[in-house]
Amino acid sequence: MQNINEFFEDLEIYRTPAQMRVYFEMKRAEIIDNKDYVKLARLKKGRYKEFLEEFYPLYLFSQTKYVSSDTEIRLVVGNQSYDGLIKLPSGHIHKIEITEYIEGHKENKDAKKLNERGYSEMSIGDTRDLQTKADDYMEKVIENANKKAQKDYQGVSIIILINTQLYLDIWDLNTDEFIVKLMDRLRELHFNSEAVYLLVRNNDTIEEIDDNIYKVI
Repeated sequence: MQNINEFFEDLEIYRTPAQMRVYFEMKRAEIIDNKDYVKLARLKKGRYKEFLEEFYPLYLFSQTKYVSSDTEIRLVVGNQSYDGLIKLPSGHIHKIEITEYIEGHKENKDAKKLNERGYSEMSIGDTRDLQTKADDYMEKVIENANKKAQKDYQGVSIIILINTQLYLDIWDLNTDEFIVKLMDRLRELHFNSEAVYLLVRNNDTIEEIDDNIYKVI
């Protein structure tokens, strides 16, 4: 088994949208076919975290109507104020910042249990009804987005990622209503950025990505 750095040694190079798709599908297949890779991916160890939390959203965005086929996209790992670059044929470069509310501690705990015994723990003691859980998720998304709104992102486009499959779809809650309300709430924030997009993760195929991208500002 390759070490993490070798496995993702070409993670940060420029790619066209078509090449982004090929690379993502190739790495996804390699991970699925290797039990050790699957365990590391669940734990989001090292570059697996960057691949799943930064490259994957950037790949999704690269497939939308907002990115033309003749551009080149690149993940940039580090502490700078952006996560990706989009280079136009003219040579002009757009900066992209990706943000998502993630229950990191719970996610890591579940991943460890899944690796150890093949299933994660049920949430015992959480007495909130499903709609309240969805509402609480919205508040966490807004809180996370507001942190970005407090910073200077001039010249940077922000992509806010949400997961309706995990928090709404599996409970048969009204996703469309949730998104409309969330968009209204996000537009109340005062972002200092070039643009803000809402990107929805769900069970749709990549061909349906344009149904799941919204321009906030």
